[in-house]
Amino acid sequence: MKKQNTLQTIAIFIGIVAFLCSCSLSTATDDSDSVDSQEVAPVSNTNTANNCAYPLVQLQTGSDSECTGGNIHEWPVGMGDEDCHGWSSYDTSGKLHENSANNIRCNADGTFTFTQFAGTLTCEGGREGVVKTYALNSCEQDIPPTLFTKAIDLTCCINPDSPECTTGIPSVSVSSAPSDIYLNGELCVE
Repeated sequence: MKKQNTLQTIAIFIGIVAFLCSCSLSTATDDSDSVDSQEVAPVSNTNTANNCAYPLVQLQTGSDSECTGGNIHEWPVGMGDEDCHGWSSYDTSGKLHENSANNIRCNADGTFTFTQFAGTLTCEGGREGVVKTYALNSCEQDIPPTLFTKAIDLTCCINPDSPECTTGIPSVSVSSAPSDIYLNGELCVE
């Protein structure tokens, strides 16, 4: 009888340990799943720097109607439609501009599209978003109409498996000062 009680005690102990271990593993799995619970996209996040690193495409924006020169914006692709890419930067007169975009995606025809929100870093606020679409090397009048934009690198849209498709934290090159980049309202850090 004593031997049977000892075996039952050992069995209960092993059961408790197994249960605790499975809870610990289940919790870890649930946490990692919530980080990666973004919509399926042609490319995916690398889970670095506040989850801000994504494959990048490049647009160039400037005041020249031929789209020669201007600032380079490296855009993230592969985010969920509701994820919000935000950026703040100072213009050449020292005025701070905040913008954001969601529904950022590569299209089947090789173009790149997003919905942009002026004056906010969170894709929310009083202003309605403006849908913008760009094709490689095609110069388009932007908003405001004094700006012109063209896509200069859509490799990560056209051929995401290419070694030329680079991954990193998005950026905006403005000559007057560095820009801050946000993902869902949180500052991205390197």
